[in-house]
Formats: sequence, structure tokens, C-alpha cells
Amino acid sequence: MLNKVLLIQIIYSAASIQGLFLSVLLLRTKINQPANRILAVLLILLSGHLILVGFDNREFFLALPHLSRVSWIIGSLYWPLIFLFVQYITQTQPNKIWKNGWLFIPFVTLFILMLPYYTLSIEDKRILLSNFEESSRDDFGWVNQVVSLLHLVFQIFILMYYLRFERKLLDEFSEVESLRIQWLKQFLIITLGATVLAVVSFFARTWNISVLSQLYSFHFIGIVLLFYWLSYKALTQPVLFGIVKEVSSKELIVTPAPEPEKYKKSSLETEQLNAIFKKVRTVLHEQQLFLKNDLTLTQLSGVVGIPRHQLSQAINSCYTGNFFDLINDHRVEAFKRLALLPDNKHLSLLGIAQEAGFSSKATFYSVFKKKTGMTPTEYLQKINSMGSS
Repeated sequence: MLNKVLLIQIIYSAASIQGLFLSVLLLRTKINQPANRILAVLLILLSGHLILVGFDNREFFLALPHLSRVSWIIGSLYWPLIFLFVQYITQTQPNKIWKNGWLFIPFVTLFILMLPYYTLSIEDKRILLSNFEESSRDDFGWVNQVVSLLHLVFQIFILMYYLRFERKLLDEFSEVESLRIQWLKQFLIITLGATVLAVVSFFARTWNISVLSQLYSFHFIGIVLLFYWLSYKALTQPVLFGIVKEVSSKELIVTPAPEPEKYKKSSLETEQLNAIFKKVRTVLHEQQLFLKNDLTLTQLSGVVGIPRHQLSQAINSCYTGNFFDLINDHRVEAFKRLALLPDNKHLSLLGIAQEAGFSSKATFYSVFKKKTGMTPTEYLQKINSMGSS
């Protein structure tokens, strides 16, 4: 029968390999960058941390003394990476990257404080580590206590940051992007749950709380579950990570956020809504705004000169779809026109789609087939056959 220590090592090692494998896939993708690269770096750090935690014993660190106490500070890199990942997925990152530099202050501070230890020779570290009981007590000292609390505070902060933008994001993003936004919420909830489990078990072990302290041996099990959940998502919905270029209709099922009595307080009448919608159609037609591949409802609101919530109400009331359905309808029609122009014969289907305002091949193909019932190639073959007959 496996003892607990060996069982933990097997579980953590297997999850670490899974995390490294997934990080390689993310680094190789050409879509959804740099978000995928940030997630890949996070998974690599967590994979290494799993190994350090799983093999946290005297023999391991005496053999590899330079790895001792590395886990004390790498945890302070997790929340900056998660926050940057959220910003890139939600497209709320600041224009100047240095504005997020404050996120790395805890890591830099801890690194400077730990530098005297890290610069010790192998022999000096082995002398300190030879008294493993005292070294183990240091693992529950003020450094790891501070880092654990910061973990919890920042994870809650990041989830609140996301929730602040959630409704706006779901309104303004396309189908594939909305799918990623909803997945992101699940990711943040799971990471918060894993953080709570780790922090509670850590302080239970620190304060010798009898029942809860038994959880400490498995305090990283939440990270293990996170790795396997991410791998499951990568297999079943690869479009989330840009692992595939094509998107099936099944993957594009997006559960809309509940909108109870959304416009109950609105004073707009039917005639006003029709007038607003007519103005929107006119502006879109005259200014060809749909050709802008990152057009949002907020940007359209600024051009039309009508408050965003009224614009959204008018579109949802007067059109059989939402804002992005309306924009994509115009883009599909633009593609049909552009594809027949002799001047565009040198362009690929994707090139013409980008000229029509689509930002990716995946979105273009899924939207076009949804609107026409045919793939772009099938549609053009049909048009050409009609022209030659």
C-alpha cells in the first residue's frame, strides 16, 4: 500500500508534467497572444512549485540546496501573472505596460530580503538545512505568512476586477471572445478556491489546529485540479486557447448572462428606439464602421452620439440579435461584395475577410456559416457556377 508521502509525490509529479505539456501547447499557439504566453509562464512556475512541495524533505534539499526556499518567493509572481492574463483576455490592459509594475513590488522586495540566503555557497546552505526541524519551522515563518495573505487578498481583488467589467465585456465582445470571458470567470473562481484551500491549510499547520492541519499535506491539491481542468478545457474547447483555427458550432454555444428586467427603467418609446436604430444603420452604412475589426458598442455610441445603454436597447429591440450580430451581418455582406471585385483576386479568403472587418479566421468562418448556411468557399463556388451558367 502506498504511503502518503509517495502518493503526494506521484500526484504532484503527474500534475506537474501535465502543466508543462499544456504550457508548451500554449507557447506554440499563434492566436490569443500574449495572454497564452502569460498563462504558460504561470503554469511553468506552478509546475516547478508542485515539485518543490511534493519533494519537501531533507534528502531532496540537501541534494539540491540551491532549490531550498525558492518556493518562498515564486508565489509572489502568481497574482501579477494572473492579473496580466485577465487584462489581456478582457482587453482592459493599460497602453503602457510599466503601469502594472507595482504588481511586482512584493516579489522584488522578497527577493532582496532573501538574497543573502540565495547567495550562500552550497556547503553553507547544507549546514543550515542539516537541522531540518528548525528549517521546517522557518517554512512557516513571517515570509510565507505574508505571501499567503497576499495570495488571498490579490485573488479576491482580481475576481472583483473581472466582475466590474463582466457585463460590459459580454455586451461588447464577439461570440468566441464572450466564450473566453465566461471561461475566465470559471478560471478565477477555481484559482480562488485553490488559494483558499492552500492558505487555510497553511495557517492551520502554522497554528497547529488539529483537524485542519491534516489538510496541509494536500494543500496544493487545488492546483492539481486546476491543471487537469485546464487540460480538459484545452481538449474539449481548444478555441479558448487558440489551439485550433477552426471553431465548431458546439464550441460557440455561449450562455448569455441573465438580464432580468433589463430595460424596465428606460423611458424610451418604440418610435424613439426605431429612430435610434435607423440612425445606427445610417452611420454604419455611411462611415463603414464595421470594417474596423475592434469596433465596440462604446465606440459606436461615441460616433452616433447616443448613450451606450440606449444604443444597446435600440439594437436589441429593433433587430433580431445583439450588437455583434448586427456588425457581423454587415461584415458578411461586405465580404460578399469584396470577394467579387477583380482587384481582390490576389487576396486569400482570410485576407478578404480581414478587409471586411473580421479579426480572425475562426470568427469569420463560424459567423459566415451561421449567416449563410454555407462555408465561404461553398458560397463562392455557388456564385461562380451561377455566373457561368
